[in-house]
Amino acid sequence: MDLIEVLQQIFQNGTEQLKLCDLAFGTVTSMSPFTVQIESTMQPIPEAALVRTFGVMPRSYTGTTSDGASFTCVVNPGLSVGDKVVMLRCAGGQRYIVLSKVY
Repeated sequence: MDLIEVLQQIFQNGTEQLKLCDLAFGTVTSMSPFTVQIESTMQPIPEAALVRTFGVMPRSYTGTTSDGASFTCVVNPGLSVGDKVVMLRCAGGQRYIVLSKVY
């Protein structure tokens, strides 16, 4: 085995162990600060390590009817404590992207 083959083997083993991205499931444990628990034996993931996508952010629309009455339509209520979420674990578990609520 020459040097190039050895380096290729080391690189392959290193990237397999790094796990660049992986799916993870968790439960929202707090909204302020926003934290998510993956396993009961681990500490909750802090807000600084979580990235919320547009799909989990609260959204509503406020408008006025033709007779002048105002209304609010909730498009997405967002997340609340106890909600189950699916996430992408990135950078070896240093960053989590919250993709969606699991129903």
